[in-house]
Amino acid sequence: MYSINRRFMWRLVLVVALVLTSSPVWAGDAVSFSGNVKKVIAAKNKVAIKDPATKKRFTVVVNEKSKLKGISGIGDLKKGDAVAGQYVVTDKGLYVVTEMTKK
Repeated sequence: MYSINRRFMWRLVLVVALVLTSSPVWAGDAVSFSGNVKKVIAAKNKVAIKDPATKKRFTVVVNEKSKLKGISGIGDLKKGDAVAGQYVVTDKGLYVVTEMTKK
């Protein structure tokens, strides 16, 4: 029979607990965002956003199902505008806006 070290067992339990409690973003999960518009690509229905707190840059896609508040379309957005909302990640890795508000 194999003898397993207690220290090894506690490390294993800790690793398993960390893996189970971490929350990765899966396709279809809603993710909240906020930041400043860096670029509007109206022809492709895309908006590049930078979160000033984390410095994270990402691009979201606005489609006909996106609920927009404070704007009638992405053509109303310009560089520097503050926005917030939620997006879902598609199977293809696109960030599709479910709702977005211009602050």
